[in-house]
Amino acid sequence: MNKEILSDLLKKYLRGETTPEETELVDNWYASLQENPDDVSLLDPLELDIVQNKIFDGIKGNISFGKKKEDLTTIASTPFYFKTTFKLAAAIAVIALIGLGAILFNQNGLPSLHRESVSSSTMIQGTYNNSTITRRVVLQDGTAILLKPNSSIEYPEKFSGSDRRVQLRGEAFFEVTKDKNRPFIISTSEVTVKVLGTSFNVIAYEGAKEVSVAVKTGKVSVIKSKKIKQNERVDSDEVIVTPNQELIYNTANAYFSRKIVAEPVVILEKPAQFETQYDGAPVVKILNVLEQNYGIDIQYDEWALSNCILTTSMAEEGLYERIEIICKAIGAQYTIEDAKIVIISNGCH
Repeated sequence: MNKEILSDLLKKYLRGETTPEETELVDNWYASLQENPDDVSLLDPLELDIVQNKIFDGIKGNISFGKKKEDLTTIASTPFYFKTTFKLAAAIAVIALIGLGAILFNQNGLPSLHRESVSSSTMIQGTYNNSTITRRVVLQDGTAILLKPNSSIEYPEKFSGSDRRVQLRGEAFFEVTKDKNRPFIISTSEVTVKVLGTSFNVIAYEGAKEVSVAVKTGKVSVIKSKKIKQNERVDSDEVIVTPNQELIYNTANAYFSRKIVAEPVVILEKPAQFETQYDGAPVVKILNVLEQNYGIDIQYDEWALSNCILTTSMAEEGLYERIEIICKAIGAQYTIEDAKIVIISNGCH
């Protein structure tokens, strides 16, 4: 295969964007390394990364093969790259990459690109992104995950039961497929995130001082440290996060704080039209339009602003710029408190 074509194909494969035909080409290329293990030394860093991941995945599949459901549950609760058996697998993969693959795999050849399958629907799979680019992972229910570098996600081959559970270490953006009967649950070392169908970003690196959950659409609930058991009611530790909000969990003090995301976006599918030119428009009306479009609570004294009229032009400005224009025009100030915008004004005369 042409080197340039192979490089582009492998990049697509790493992002999870290959067609079935392209995936088969990668499979065939990978299988050819079994006959020519010395060719490993000719691979570039990207190709080495893919080979290492696939050897690792194949070994993991062999280790998991035939395990009982309770054993696989234990694997799901602990990151596979910290387990002793998986450390051994990673070591074997590294050795294979420096040219000893023929010795280690001379009987069975290189492991398949595909994991071994088992009859149990609870088989646990894992994706570890040790590359420098975001990797896309699509789960059995259609949920898409953009897994950031140095992050991992563990998930069942097929969701079963009354919920959909995955385990995250690092950072990922989720676009969860809606299923009102089966909530989607993300476990991290410090918090558990529960949703029905929405899009949001989670940052939860091991040992970090803070865990962050930022919501783009829908809403999620975040629960401190303890995991949600199946059919368990959420207690008072639950915090609801809505669009354009970011929840920060301080791991040292076990404390939640909430703020507005750095760049709020319009959340309505068909947002009320922003007027770019205001000619004697009531300020209260303009604030209501902003509140509806961004889904952010804007608090103010309606009586104090009842006489405030605004004539101005706002075209490409974002939320904060619009608020600043309004406040400057009517001599007001604003603060952000607990993911709310609070406008302070003595009114207009």
